[in-house]
Amino acid sequence: MKGLLISFDGVDASGKATQVRELKKYFEGIGHKVHQFETPDYTTPPGKELKRRLQNKDGKWNSISWEEKMRLFATNRKEHREEVIKALQAGDIVIYDRYVPSSMAFIAIESGLEEDAYKAVQQEEYETNGMPKEAISIFLDVPPNFSQKLLTGRKEEIQEDDEYTDDISVQERLYDEYTKMSDMESDRYIRIQCIENDGIRTIEDIAKEVQKKINEQFPSIQQAK
Repeated sequence: MKGLLISFDGVDASGKATQVRELKKYFEGIGHKVHQFETPDYTTPPGKELKRRLQNKDGKWNSISWEEKMRLFATNRKEHREEVIKALQAGDIVIYDRYVPSSMAFIAIESGLEEDAYKAVQQEEYETNGMPKEAISIFLDVPPNFSQKLLTGRKEEIQEDDEYTDDISVQERLYDEYTKMSDMESDRYIRIQCIENDGIRTIEDIAKEVQKKINEQFPSIQQAK
């Protein structure tokens, strides 16, 4: 495919949605057509079911097998498959707020299988469901002791029920898994350190580093078609 699929992955409230918007604005500014997606997408029927499950409103999340959990996320992501493929075939840029690497990390900690879980998720997503593989995943490195405060504030602001993944112990395990994944495959992940001098770096500072790293890895992207 002629286009480029980039995902932002990391723990909840690490700034993924913000950096998706910043990168979209940057690419549009140099003449690219950009498509933005988010998973889970809670606006669709499968997405609404997934949310109910995560909030323990439709049975207990912990009573579900890891295989079913994997399929719930994969089914939700597959809903945008045709849009994503069409955009990439046209040479456009697709940016995801969470993509397959997020499911790999989550199913790894839910199953306890790690590399076998990575393989199972990738087979379900890329092979069974035919989702295109991301060109690169941006891991926004924000430790849970920072992100949890932001997550709590966001939840209070929108008055939304807690999900299973909001628990600090889940976020800590996810953070460790993302760190391990980015260390194992440095060519697949760009790790952005978002904490400096015991504080979170500015949105602009992080965005500039993201742009620099992507341009270094994909120099031709600086020239719009």
